[in-house]
Amino acid sequence: MKTSFLILSIVLLIFWSCEEKKDDESVDTNPPSVLITYPNNNSIVDDTVVVACESIDNDEVVKVELWINSDSTGITDSTAPYTLTWITNNYENGEHTLFVRSYDKSGNTADSETIILSVYNFLVFNATFGFDYVDDAGYSILQTADSGYVILGSTGDNVSLIKTDYKGIEQWNHNYGGSEIDYARHILQTSDGGYIISGTTESYGHGGSDIWLIKTDPTGFMEWDAYFGGVNTDQGRSIQQMTDGGYIIIGNSDFSGDGNQDIWLIRTNSQGDSLWTKTFGGAGLELGADVQILEDGGFILLGSTESFGNGSSDIWLIKTDSQGETTWTKTFGDNSSDYGKSILKTPDDGYIIRGVTESFGYGNTALVLIKIDSTGNKIWDNAFGGSNGEGGNALRETNDGGQILICHSYVHENSAYDIRLIKIDSNGSVDWDKTFGGITHNYGFSVLQAFDGGFALTGSIDILGGGDDNLSDLWLIKTDPEGNTISLSE
Repeated sequence: MKTSFLILSIVLLIFWSCEEKKDDESVDTNPPSVLITYPNNNSIVDDTVVVACESIDNDEVVKVELWINSDSTGITDSTAPYTLTWITNNYENGEHTLFVRSYDKSGNTADSETIILSVYNFLVFNATFGFDYVDDAGYSILQTADSGYVILGSTGDNVSLIKTDYKGIEQWNHNYGGSEIDYARHILQTSDGGYIISGTTESYGHGGSDIWLIKTDPTGFMEWDAYFGGVNTDQGRSIQQMTDGGYIIIGNSDFSGDGNQDIWLIRTNSQGDSLWTKTFGGAGLELGADVQILEDGGFILLGSTESFGNGSSDIWLIKTDSQGETTWTKTFGDNSSDYGKSILKTPDDGYIIRGVTESFGYGNTALVLIKIDSTGNKIWDNAFGGSNGEGGNALRETNDGGQILICHSYVHENSAYDIRLIKIDSNGSVDWDKTFGGITHNYGFSVLQAFDGGFALTGSIDILGGGDDNLSDLWLIKTDPEGNTISLSE
C-alpha cells in the first residue's frame, strides 16, 4: 500500500509540474499602451481639468490612474473612453508633472509620457445686477467666510444689499428705504456675523435728511435702524464697531441751517442709541469722510475744511481722545481745493490718506495719496491723474504691505469714464494700472483683495450705451493678482 501511495504521489507531482509549465507558457507579459490626448503638454489650466487618454491592450485594460508630481491621486477610470477629473484647486499655482498609468487584466502596467501643466487658479469673472427701469450701483464690498461677497449698493432711490457666492452668483438680496431718496456708502460685518450700514435717509427721521444706521442679521434681514439729525441736512459717511459692540459714526450736519455743514462724530451703544456726539468746524463748510479707531481708545477723523488751512478747501485730519475731544489737527493742501476721502492704517503705525486734489495734480482734479506718521507729519505724497480728471473712491491695504486704489478716469476718445484700478507699493509708487470699460460710462467705487490674492471690485456700468441719461447696473468684477480678468480656461 505504501508503494501504491508513493507511485500516486509521483504521478500527481509530474502532472502538476506539467500544468504549471503549461500555465507559465500562457501568462500575459505584454503591457498595455497609454497616451494622454488632452490637455496638451505645457498647457495652462485652472479650476477643474478633465484629463483624457487612450489605452489599449492585447487582452483587457482594467483601469487607468492619474499621477501628479510622481504621486498617485487615486483618480481612476475603468471604462473607455477614459477620462480623469482633476480638481486643481487643491494644488499650488505653478508647474506640475502629470502622467497616466494603465493596468491590464494580467497585472501589467504602463505609463504615458509625462506632461507639464501650469496651474493658475485665480478665479476671474464679471457679473451685473439690477433692474431695467432704475439705476443700480455698488458702493462697498466685503468678502465673507464662505469666499462669497456682500455688496452694498443702490437700486433707484433705495439702499440695496446683495450676497453672492465666490463665483459672483446671487444668493440673496434686500432693499431698504421709503418713498424719498435714501442711500448708503459704507458697510461693515459686525461681531455677531451680521452687518451695519451707514447712510442717509430722506424717508425717515426728523426732517431734511438724517444719518441712517441699518443693522441686519447675517442674511440681510433688518434687525433695527436708527436716525440722527435735525430738520436740516445731515449725512452719514463712515462707521466702525467698538470693542464694546457699539459704533462710532462720522458724517456731516447743518445745525445752523445756513448751508455750511460741520463734521459730526456720533458714539452709540450696540443698539444704535446715542451716547455722545461732537461737532468740528468753523465759519466755512466742513465735510466728514472717514473715521478710524486708535489703540489708545481715541479716534482719527478725516475730512475737509474751508475754515482752516491754506486754500479754498483743505484736507483736514483730526485726532481726538476716547470722548471725541480734539488732541491735535493737521491740514494738507495748497491754494486750490483739496478733499480728504478715506484714511488707512499702515503696518508701521502710520496712515495713508486718500484725497482728491487740485493742488497736487497736473491741472485738473487728481487723486492724491499722502503718507503720514502716527502724529500726522507728512512722509510723502503722490498724485495720480492729469488732464482727464480723476475721481478716487476707495483705498485698501494689500497683502504685500502696499495698497490698491479704485477710481474712474475720463477717456476722451470714448467720451466716457472707465474704472481704473491702481496697485501701489509701500512707498507710493505704481506697480500696475488697469482700466475696465468701453464706450459707456463705468464707475468704480470699492475694492478689496480677495482670499485667493486677486481683487474684487464693484461700481456701475452704463447698460444702454453712451450718454449721461442712460441707466446703469451694479457691476461686480473679480480679477487675478495682477488685475487681469481673462479666464485661462476659456
